[in-house]
Amino acid sequence: MRRDSTTDDMVHESALQLWAAAQTDFDPFEVPPEQWGPDPVPVRDADIAHDTRLDLDVVRDSLRRLDGTRVVVRQDAGDLAVTRVTPDDVPL
Repeated sequence: MRRDSTTDDMVHESALQLWAAAQTDFDPFEVPPEQWGPDPVPVRDADIAHDTRLDLDVVRDSLRRLDGTRVVVRQDAGDLAVTRVTPDDVPL
């Protein structure tokens, strides 16, 4: 269980950083979530795997565990994309 928690933390942090960097219409660290708009730029699971140096299947498993709590994930033909991220300092 500890391994999953550590992996989930790594995947979440990577997703947060990559997702924030991908946004071009707003700065998610400066604009409140309710003003992010309907179509933020998603981040692919493969990009998170590359950033964390974790196996793609490990990242996908982690994203599925985090979906609905710390990230919002969209699935497209087996690939996953993070469409929104909840920073750790934002209450769920």
